[in-house]
Amino acid sequence: MRYLALIGAIIALCTNYPLISGILKGEIKQSFATWFLWAVLDAIIFTSILFQHGNIWLPIAYTLGSTLITIALLYKKQFSWGKFETFVCVLVIICLIAWFIGGAYIATIAGTVAVIIAGLPLFMEIIKDPQRGSPSIWIMFSIANILSFLGGNAWTIEERLYPGATAIFCLLIVFASLRKKLHIN
Repeated sequence: MRYLALIGAIIALCTNYPLISGILKGEIKQSFATWFLWAVLDAIIFTSILFQHGNIWLPIAYTLGSTLITIALLYKKQFSWGKFETFVCVLVIICLIAWFIGGAYIATIAGTVAVIIAGLPLFMEIIKDPQRGSPSIWIMFSIANILSFLGGNAWTIEERLYPGATAIFCLLIVFASLRKKLHIN
């Protein structure tokens, strides 16, 4: 089943292209803080899962993709930082402390929780303006996460927590971005 995790990672990596292209063309707006924090947290999660010999393909794809998206957002000057983003940055520091104190297993849990919290600025922006959501992109990210989840070798934290949590989060973004089209308010 490991091939499903690899296919999921390839889909996740490829899905970054239309997102980066849309950002560079000025067609897609995203939260810099979310993508920057995701890049840092994804790197933490990738490393912690690597140390546990777990399902690394999705976090490595997301680390690379989030970094490239962050660079594109900086290039297009889509940058903002507020109190909430500072709070999430503190969570990143807590993840690093948790890793130092509790090891890779705890870092995987803390990092996954922080990834979801770091996504809240983007989620809130999409709730306010569903056009920012790009549902087709988030559907592809959801598929990548689900495949990675299914590709886990065991029902363990290092195999399934990260792809499972990100699958649920991406599906929430899909529904939030479709909200206006579905007339749900």
